[in-house]
Amino acid sequence: MMRLHSVLRDVALVCLAVAIGWWARGAGSPVLAQRAPSSSSSRSSSSASDADLAFQLFGSGYDSALAAYNPSNRVLYVYQHVAQGNSSVNCTYSYSIPNPGAPIQRHNCEPGDLVPQH
Repeated sequence: MMRLHSVLRDVALVCLAVAIGWWARGAGSPVLAQRAPSSSSSRSSSSASDADLAFQLFGSGYDSALAAYNPSNRVLYVYQHVAQGNSSVNCTYSYSIPNPGAPIQRHNCEPGDLVPQH
């Protein structure tokens, strides 16, 4: 009886470890946004690099932030407090990343701009 109890305990601990690992695996993975192909003329005028944008959502509530990386111009855009207030959230600041390992530059976004102009 004691042996069965220790085996069940070990199986439960392994299942718990697997569940925690599975949950943590997806917690910080970026999502690639892609635009569906369309014959609409309004969509055909957009840049082809729009499909390369990578998004990542951090935190929840007031401390939430959304980061969007555009590899075509090597800029990371940060939107703060995305889970609070208005449904329209403006860019807070952006980081220019000229080359891996090189110093990055932070730019404040202009009020009302959806994307900073560089």
